[in-house]
Amino acid sequence: MTLTVKLDPALERDLARHCKTSRLTKSEIVTRLLRQYFDMAVPKASAAALARKHRLIGSFSGDGSARGRDHSRLIKARLREQRAR
Repeated sequence: MTLTVKLDPALERDLARHCKTSRLTKSEIVTRLLRQYFDMAVPKASAAALARKHRLIGSFSGDGSARGRDHSRLIKARLREQRAR
């Protein structure tokens, strides 16, 4: 997709200077900035939603675990698993 953007002269100079020093094209810089913007703008899941997703809260029948008593150990184990990926 082609996109046309009007920049004030000072911003255009800054962009050109940054492109030259970073060896990136204007398109690469704009694409990265847009990705960062949308990553920050998208609402993240709440702590409760994440806990439900990883089966740390809620009602679980038949698994025989002591989730209430061992919650700290379980959370740490889940976080270690995610970091290992």
